[in-house]
Amino acid sequence: MPEQITILSENRCALSRGLIAEHGFSALIELDGFKLLFDSGQGMALRQNQILGYDLSKIDGLVLSHGHFDHTGGMGYALEKNPRLKIYLHPAALLKRKARKEIAGREIEVEIGMPMARAEMESRGAELNFIERHLELAGGRILVSGPIPLRVDFEKPEAGFFVEREGKLVPDDFADDLALAIKGKNGVSVIFGCAHRGAINTLKRIEELWGVSKFDLVMGGMHLLMSGPEQVNQTLDALASYNPSRLAVGHCTGDFVQLQIAQRFPGRFSFPSSGMKIALD
Repeated sequence: MPEQITILSENRCALSRGLIAEHGFSALIELDGFKLLFDSGQGMALRQNQILGYDLSKIDGLVLSHGHFDHTGGMGYALEKNPRLKIYLHPAALLKRKARKEIAGREIEVEIGMPMARAEMESRGAELNFIERHLELAGGRILVSGPIPLRVDFEKPEAGFFVEREGKLVPDDFADDLALAIKGKNGVSVIFGCAHRGAINTLKRIEELWGVSKFDLVMGGMHLLMSGPEQVNQTLDALASYNPSRLAVGHCTGDFVQLQIAQRFPGRFSFPSSGMKIALD
């Protein structure tokens, strides 16, 4: 079996009949017989894109990067196919969440949290594994980052996101934000969910835990959609210092930022899409 990452849910879709895109992210990592689902998108793509041939009843676990609907909405379908599924998440992923947005000069609140409560997950057989520090899976070849420390001054949790604590809405510090690192044939690859704690903070965390300062592949969402040019430039400068061989960042990264990345890293960037397969062997 090939060692690879298959994108199951993304904002774009590969050129193939029957696949769909959605605002969400999900990827399947396959390493020497070990199969790990990272996020589950909103759920529509996870269900429809099974035409790719994956079997959710045979995955060994699901890691949730954080508790937003566009990364956790497919859990119900995953549990339908794999009722005793091991789910790895930070406890804060279960908290209620909202976003405040201004539309046509009017501020609105939108529910953006995980659509399935803990009680329902457990009643359907899920085994919840709470992560408050880093964890290794697949015989040490996959690293779940654990909480991401804030180390660089230009990366802070974005304003406009809120979490409910003790009955009150407070600014979300994204304590639940997790990422994956994977040891492949050509080095270590990193997958963000949304990198709400910062893409560079995340890479620094992987560097700290695994002692690696150059990456093979960097993919997932970088959440630069609403960031100003100064932060984008600082992020890309810091990203270049890690000299990634391949880049496939999408979802919440932002279209214009993706174009900047494609120009900054010629020959190394690919637009990620539902159905894309990326070799690790």
